[in-house]
Amino acid sequence: MNLAEKIIKHRKANGWSHEDLAEKLNVSRQAVSRWENETALPDAQNVLQISKLFRVTTDYLLNDDCESDSDVPFVKSAKEENEFLSLKKRRSHLAAAIGFTVASFCWLMAMFTSSSDVGLILNGVCLVFSVFNAVARYVMHFYR
Repeated sequence: MNLAEKIIKHRKANGWSHEDLAEKLNVSRQAVSRWENETALPDAQNVLQISKLFRVTTDYLLNDDCESDSDVPFVKSAKEENEFLSLKKRRSHLAAAIGFTVASFCWLMAMFTSSSDVGLILNGVCLVFSVFNAVARYVMHFYR
């Protein structure tokens, strides 16, 4: 879809006539008509105003390969990076949860099998460190 088609699509989606769009952009109705008929191109300032008015990126407007804002290469790579970070975050939380579970199990087993208070205290300390590790991993994700 080219620039002219995108202008037409968004103008009609908003229910605007050539006059309405021209008034919002402070240009003539004929200018809008020429842009849509591909006999002229809007200047850089008008492209910027059009993008703000339609709430799309200028990359989307100017790139004929883009059917929507999500097709813009920069936006695609940002989405992929967000998905990767989300997966990494979930794995980190899973590792913390597994560590906490193992430490809790070991502490409980020590409670039932340990005859000395020293073994019980050492296992309790390990449990506290595991809890601290799990909480620290969770909190650190919000400050990265």
